[in-house]
Amino acid sequence: MTPVSAPTATDRAVADVPFETSGHSGDPVRWWRTPGQLRDEALLVARTALGTVEQVVCFAPPRHLFGHLFGVVLPGLLGVPVVRAWDDPMSVPAPRPGLRTLFVCLPSSWLVMRSLVPSTADHPGAVALHGTGPVTDAARTLVRDRRGTPFTAVEVFGSTETGAVALRHLADHPGARTPWQLLDDVVADVEDDDRLTVRGPRLARRDGCERPLTAWTMDDTVTPAGPRSFLWRGRASRMIKVNGVRCDLGAVEDAVASAFPGTEVVCTTTGDPVRGERYDLFHTAGPARVDARTIRTALRASLPGCPLPGAVHRVDRIARSATGKPLLNRLTAPLATTSPTPTRVA
Repeated sequence: MTPVSAPTATDRAVADVPFETSGHSGDPVRWWRTPGQLRDEALLVARTALGTVEQVVCFAPPRHLFGHLFGVVLPGLLGVPVVRAWDDPMSVPAPRPGLRTLFVCLPSSWLVMRSLVPSTADHPGAVALHGTGPVTDAARTLVRDRRGTPFTAVEVFGSTETGAVALRHLADHPGARTPWQLLDDVVADVEDDDRLTVRGPRLARRDGCERPLTAWTMDDTVTPAGPRSFLWRGRASRMIKVNGVRCDLGAVEDAVASAFPGTEVVCTTTGDPVRGERYDLFHTAGPARVDARTIRTALRASLPGCPLPGAVHRVDRIARSATGKPLLNRLTAPLATTSPTPTRVA
């Protein structure tokens, strides 16, 4: 494999490119990347996991790092056409037949992919690159249904600050414990609190700083799983204590979503004068009956001893950023202005 070079002074002199964190739980932060960093990352991921690419269908908007890397930079380097599916992300695009196709996917893209991928049966190969969000049931179902065909799917683990850190094949069932494999130019250490610290030549430069990061400790907690590989456990910021009992909000969301397929679930933290900390649960309507009582029953069955949410709110929709992350400030803003009476389950 060709080694990846560090960004040069010439790269930085051309024009650094800004990207912002989503700001889903606070104000966005701007980070800058050099053209060399972008070029190296796109080519490294392509060499590691994508194989031959003859056209790109990109659902991720290019204002975000993931969409820019694989919907703008990579096709430009390879000289291949791009279908700009981000312009109308819920319509079914029409890629050219007979070409090896890269699909650049967000969580919401997989409903469209379900209609699109079967029509690519005559393609000599197709790979979906999934990033910047959780894997959906629609994604797993499609991967399972296409098993044994030239279609494959790969997940990207990373952030705006670090770029791509690791890759793995997308599993077709939610319980899979598939390790992430670090990319060749990444060095990573697991801290005492199990958070992952990343070093490498592609770390971004924060707005207002002269130099890029030398290291970045991610919010992700992991367990080492062998040489240069790890298992993802969750986010440190999603682990709270309610009256002294630890609670993983990600596990709560997964448990409720598994109990009520088709229902979107998001938990948010809030202060509590008695318990010190608590969480509220927001959910949309789904095909099955879901309310505070059934949510409480499901959580007690799947997560015995887990603190229950302080309040349950049913909402029409959960607003998300272009990369699929829930916009928590929009979710909780109506509560501050209307002060509805929540459904208590604890």
